[in-house]
Amino acid sequence: MSGERVPPRPDPVGTPDRTLRLLVSLTVGVNLLLGLLALAGWVARPDPCTGACSWRPAGGMLWVALVVLDVGLLLVWAGVGYVHLLAVGERMGRRISDRREGRDEPSDEDRR
Repeated sequence: MSGERVPPRPDPVGTPDRTLRLLVSLTVGVNLLLGLLALAGWVARPDPCTGACSWRPAGGMLWVALVVLDVGLLLVWAGVGYVHLLAVGERMGRRISDRREGRDEPSDEDRR
């Protein structure tokens, strides 16, 4: 057993997309910070209020800037989802046209 050679591991098919990781970490960070500021504003509300008083999130203009950034991130995620759905639809259409043409074996692009 010690003399057997193990074949090298194949390279991964796709390289990790750093922009997607950055987008995920930015989204999680912004939403975490917004949640913490909202919680800090709720905890810091006046004592005589038992629950029906208005409250303000901590952070002031930082809160507004983070909300605007969060809405922008929401639009970016909608675009990412749209592009993904387009790719799925394109692969489905290619498979359907391959079956209509009599080719049962999927092409290399469809195997991904």
